Amino acid sequence: MKPPSVRGEYSRHGYEVWMGGRLVYAAGNHVQDSTQPATRKEDRLPLRTIRKFCFKTTREIAVERGGVFAGVERVTEEEP
Repeated sequence: MKPPSVRGEYSRHGYEVWMGGRLVYAAGNHVQDSTQPATRKEDRLPLRTIRKFCFKTTREIAVERGGVFAGVERVTEEEP
């Protein structure tokens, strides 16, 4: 049986990790609380930091769950 691929997607709003086409982890862009979206600019993580966290978490989940790291990509952000 082929191990499932694990991939990440990130934007200024946060990031998600997908395994075998299923969402397995999500984090927001708030500096103090990754479960919350930041409503003020000073509370937002920089995009570079979100990207770094996305890479790290995606790799960790791939190892922990026996998947294959398939990379991360930036996704288009929808304007409110």
